[in-house]
Amino acid sequence: MAITQRRTITHPRAVPREAVPPAEAPRDQAPRDQAPRDQAPRDQAPREPVAREAVARFQAPTHVRNVIERCRLLGLLCEGGARQLVVVHAPAGYGKTTLAVQWLHRLEKDGAVVAWLGLHRDDNDPHWFLSHLLTAVRRVLPAAADVIDDLVGLIEQNAEDVAGYTLSVLLDRIADHGGRFVLAFDDWHLVEDAEVHRALVRLLDFAPPNLCLVLTSRRRPALPLSRLRVRGQLVEIDSEALRFDLAETTEFLVDLNGLPLDGDDVARLSAGTDGWVAALQLASLSLRDCADPAALIRGFSGRHHSVGEYLAENVLDALPAGILDFLLATSVCDRLCGDLAGTLAGRADGQAMLEELETRDLFLRPLDAEREWFRYHHLFADHLRRRLERDRPRAVPGLHARASAWFAEHGLVSEAVDHALAAGDVRRATDLVEAHAMPLVEHSRMVSLLGLLGRLPTAAADDRPALLMAVAWANCLLQRTREAGAALDRVRAALPSGGDEERRSEADVVQACIDVYDDRTDRAEDLVRRSLDRAPVYRPWVVAVAANIQSFCDIHAMRYGSAQDRQRWARPFHDRVGGPFAAVYGRCFAGIAAFAELDVRRADEYLRDAVDLARESAGRRSHAAQLAAALLGELLDARGEQEEAERLLEESGELGAESGVVDFMTASYALLARIKARRGATTEAAELLAEGSRVADQLDLPRLGSAVGVERIDQLLAAGRVREARRVAQELPEGTDRPGGIGVVIDQLRSRGLAAVLSAEGDHGAAAALLEEVIDDAHRRGQRRTGAAVTVALAVVEERATRRMAAERSLAAALRAALPAGAPQLVRDGGPEVVPVLGRLVARAGAARPGGEEPLPSAAQLTALLGTMTDDRGPGAAVSFDISGRELEILRMLDVGGTNQEIARALTVTVNTVKWYLKNIYSKLDASNRTEAVSVARRGGLLTGV
Repeated sequence: MAITQRRTITHPRAVPREAVPPAEAPRDQAPRDQAPRDQAPRDQAPREPVAREAVARFQAPTHVRNVIERCRLLGLLCEGGARQLVVVHAPAGYGKTTLAVQWLHRLEKDGAVVAWLGLHRDDNDPHWFLSHLLTAVRRVLPAAADVIDDLVGLIEQNAEDVAGYTLSVLLDRIADHGGRFVLAFDDWHLVEDAEVHRALVRLLDFAPPNLCLVLTSRRRPALPLSRLRVRGQLVEIDSEALRFDLAETTEFLVDLNGLPLDGDDVARLSAGTDGWVAALQLASLSLRDCADPAALIRGFSGRHHSVGEYLAENVLDALPAGILDFLLATSVCDRLCGDLAGTLAGRADGQAMLEELETRDLFLRPLDAEREWFRYHHLFADHLRRRLERDRPRAVPGLHARASAWFAEHGLVSEAVDHALAAGDVRRATDLVEAHAMPLVEHSRMVSLLGLLGRLPTAAADDRPALLMAVAWANCLLQRTREAGAALDRVRAALPSGGDEERRSEADVVQACIDVYDDRTDRAEDLVRRSLDRAPVYRPWVVAVAANIQSFCDIHAMRYGSAQDRQRWARPFHDRVGGPFAAVYGRCFAGIAAFAELDVRRADEYLRDAVDLARESAGRRSHAAQLAAALLGELLDARGEQEEAERLLEESGELGAESGVVDFMTASYALLARIKARRGATTEAAELLAEGSRVADQLDLPRLGSAVGVERIDQLLAAGRVREARRVAQELPEGTDRPGGIGVVIDQLRSRGLAAVLSAEGDHGAAAALLEEVIDDAHRRGQRRTGAAVTVALAVVEERATRRMAAERSLAAALRAALPAGAPQLVRDGGPEVVPVLGRLVARAGAARPGGEEPLPSAAQLTALLGTMTDDRGPGAAVSFDISGRELEILRMLDVGGTNQEIARALTVTVNTVKWYLKNIYSKLDASNRTEAVSVARRGGLLTGV
């Protein structure tokens, strides 16, 4: 089984392209050893221009000739000062980008950092847009590179609320920069997706004082501009302001382009073009070698695009045939380098031709300082494509086919698919997607795969069992049960009757993976058996996931040694899989199995290995790292390392905990709530338990519901709310719905919860009987960790019943299991009622034991444990206040008892964003919970009226 992203209740849409720019992909980018025939071999590095193409959209266009300095408008921008948003909007050809670049160049001279993002149609998706935004910022903030790389990988895994979390972290890094920071978005009109618009609004709402956003657009953007204008945070420049006035027209045509025009001719051109910059540029080209400029000027008719069409035709008709052919052939691509242009035009001098076009001012703009990548002005490109369709319609499919082959050869799959579809070659496009499908899955880039598939016709994959299988895997690992099942149905329908045993076995493994995410093991072992038996000849990915599923089944059949043996056997298969995620999951399962046996040392080795592998391969913020860290946090808590355990568990829940198997969720909800409660953060603990209960109900996970319910019972009883605890205990699920060991665990948890309530109600005998039954069952099944924890609970019940000798025997048995294993917290979790029992054992530690009774741990160990259970927590260290305005706003809500949900609603953010803010507040105030944070803030004078 592979690590998945957050499990979503409502499934987000897949993005329409890879969520990572090709040359700046995350550390787990798919290999190219399964590429189509025309793709470069794996060991052949892409040519340098390809690497530059990947970053061209993140660089502002470089200076070009025959452009005048827009001093009039630059003065307006400079007068605007440090505004939060600058919007430059006008139809095509008004010089929006040119003005923006000139102003940003001035800002950079004054020390500002500028991140540029040239938008494309594929940014009409939040995941794709966020990925590009992160890459743009990463290029100019190298100190934040590691954090941003982690965020890019997280976006690819399609986590719920990934936008809110990503933008929060990104804004924090920009604020840390301190100096002026500018985010520039060119061609914002290409973005119509509502979620992307909300992401930009979030940037504006939460922008630190040093951040300015610049947008160029062909239309006025649908953003809260009025609100920003009222606050004095908006500079808006429209088409009226962008039009060349007579003085600028004269400077452009006469001074810059050297045209021999008198004042009347310039005035006619200015009036005829209405100051439209693109038309003036075309006019300058038309007039350059014109024998009768006045006649040409008189020939203008209409306005704007009719003038543009007239002038464009005039310019193109005057060109040498070779240059016109080159222009038309290369117009099918949005961006060009010399090699690509030469391939399209069938010439060896592609780079020289591009440089010639730039020299001729034919609306070709360089995209990098080295002038290796170029693009035509949008208006000119549109005109070239219309002319190509008009004059040479039969050449269009062939040109797109050449472009597709070139992009595929250089590993740029998204563009290759685009051009194959534009050529009408659906089969080739499908071949490309199929060739990259499983590498994307193995590297946990499921969003990219589903995005590529979504661009193909609906039925394109119907006869492609390999591609359909990859789709089933992607949906399974995204935990989209319905979509995964539908894909499996299509796989089976596409397979030949009675044939392709390996593919059928793989489909069974996918189904078993779906079952395990649903916390069911009743058929999973049978489903994976054939893949394990055929391991030498099946693909490593299938075998590795099958081994993980078998380990999960072994764990929940209480065959802990078998689970670890299976992972040792599977290690070579994990090592041969392209991505790390199956291996991370395997190590996690081995750690769960070892911990269940109270082999803490070995569990620690497995889980630290899992965390290290995940962080190295996928980043600290990846779900692989977060889920592995949750299990490591659970282990560290048992060892008594509570602060580190809490930190890891909080990190693992930054984007929510509805991911992976129930074991991960239990740690992130039930255990973290217990840790919070120990520290007195009862409100946070209650919120965690409420969220865990909601997830258990919505995803139909009774084992999670049981674990959360038992923890809630303990916390209610600690608060003296016995009646509420009784109601929770009565609602605990029974294990009849989950056959096998999972059902056993559910019943064990139910017995523990009922026993706690019975004892609180005074029926200690019934409580002890239930716990003794669980202990006997746990010992019989080899559940040493469960047995030790329940034995401590039994000792508490026996102490309450004044059965002191029985309590000592029970606690002694738990001590013999927990202390040598290095898990003292299992004893501490018995609470203050364990202290007198432990005290009596310490007092008699040196006395002779009755014959046949196993010795206790040393007196020194017992005394040390007793000391940790009686020490009070000392006062916090001195704090350093660096609270932002938003954090102070949250502190004020905490002060009046606001819950995370109430704060989220008030601030119009998600609960996870509130949690992220709270984590920062606690760190700054050296507090461990909201009560401490409010107290420290009061003492420090942060809260008024105190």
